[in-house]
Amino acid sequence: MKALITGSNRGIGLELTRQLLKRGWRVFATCRNPISAVKLNEVGADYQSQISIIQLDVSDPTSIESSFETISEQTDALDLLINNAGIQISNDQISTLKIDEMEQTFLINSIGPMLVCQRYLKLIQAGESPRIVNISSLRGSLAWYEDSRFYSYSASKAALNMMTKRLSFETKAYGIITIVIHPGWVKTDMGGLGAKLTMEESVRRMLYVIDNLTMKENGKFLGWDCKEVPW
Repeated sequence: MKALITGSNRGIGLELTRQLLKRGWRVFATCRNPISAVKLNEVGADYQSQISIIQLDVSDPTSIESSFETISEQTDALDLLINNAGIQISNDQISTLKIDEMEQTFLINSIGPMLVCQRYLKLIQAGESPRIVNISSLRGSLAWYEDSRFYSYSASKAALNMMTKRLSFETKAYGIITIVIHPGWVKTDMGGLGAKLTMEESVRRMLYVIDNLTMKENGKFLGWDCKEVPW
């Protein structure tokens, strides 16, 4: 089985890479700056025959194209695409909104994943049991999250949810299951030390969800705990 993961240099992306490698998967681990990705390169040293560490900046169409050319030389199919790369620049409120921060947040969290899906769709179509999983957040839920902060981040994740829902109608025709998933409140740089879940547990449980996906779940917003999240 072959997987492409964005944002593999740290946090959830790094743990996804680690756990899939332990399963024996072939992993294309991507990040903006592989040279400085110390922890990812340490993992890669233990799984040299299974991993390719590739430069990919989801906000840069040229980088996406370059990564596609590199990966398509090494495989003609992908079974799993996980769009994990994301940012949270600030916990902005109406009084602190900045156009450059908003644009960057939407570009990386919403637009970038769709451009990656667009470019890699051909390889995913050729997968054995193809799945597209976009990492979202409970903060992207209009029904659930009540807070006067995180304008840009929350809106960018809500936009990702909407575009993933639209994408699921297209990919269904190719037999691809497409979902968004909430990883829980995780002890990462973004989640903080007060979070309830370790990265290991969050990823283990998300992979359980991914392993058991059927076309019934296509287009859904699911949580790490297998429960459906309200839009």
